[in-house]
Amino acid sequence: MIVLVGVAHVIDVSKPIGSLVEHYAPGAVGIELDPGRYRALQEGSPRGKVPIPYRLLAVMQRRLAEQFGGEVGAEMLAAVDAAKARGSQVLFIDMDAGRLFNSLIKQMSVKERVGMLLSSFGGLFMTRKRVEKELQEFQENEERYMDTLARSFPTVKRVLIDERNEHMARNILRAEGLYGSVLAVIGDGHVEGIRRILSREDLVAYRLKDLKDLRLEGPVNNAEASFSFTIGN
Repeated sequence: MIVLVGVAHVIDVSKPIGSLVEHYAPGAVGIELDPGRYRALQEGSPRGKVPIPYRLLAVMQRRLAEQFGGEVGAEMLAAVDAAKARGSQVLFIDMDAGRLFNSLIKQMSVKERVGMLLSSFGGLFMTRKRVEKELQEFQENEERYMDTLARSFPTVKRVLIDERNEHMARNILRAEGLYGSVLAVIGDGHVEGIRRILSREDLVAYRLKDLKDLRLEGPVNNAEASFSFTIGN
């Protein structure tokens, strides 16, 4: 059994995440982190040597999380806590962020590097209203949003989205084989891509918009899901 849960790292959905882990009681909980990023979240401190755009992204996320009344990565820490409380195995299913960004920078064209740096600086001044608008546009037409990203930043789309989707999908399948069931907490922009890669009719997926008014009906036994949720306006 595989459950995918889409989140946004600047929006605190810790309570729904905890409820989902409690509901499904999976053999393993996978989170979109590597061990280094997890330790950094625990300690509330940045990683070591990483590219400037990565550092700018981290600053932007912290500022936006504050605007939303939470902390960056709170949903990931909540997933770990809930997993430990249920006795589920905790797995880090993402690539190493430092190596990933270093590889990305090397592969990018000069045009993309300049564009990414400018976008990173611009992100420092993003407001909650802007983020909510971006999320709405993404949710209304995810395919168009990804196509636009691919045209503007083809290397970013390939490395940060497509290749990570493949990597996390493999880890999710491996986790299911080892532990029987897995609940994976991932960025909402990865859910559809991973779902397509896995191509499983029995896969259960919750998107970020589903978590607002989540309602669950009792615990799940094995692969039998009994749940309901409403999507907030």
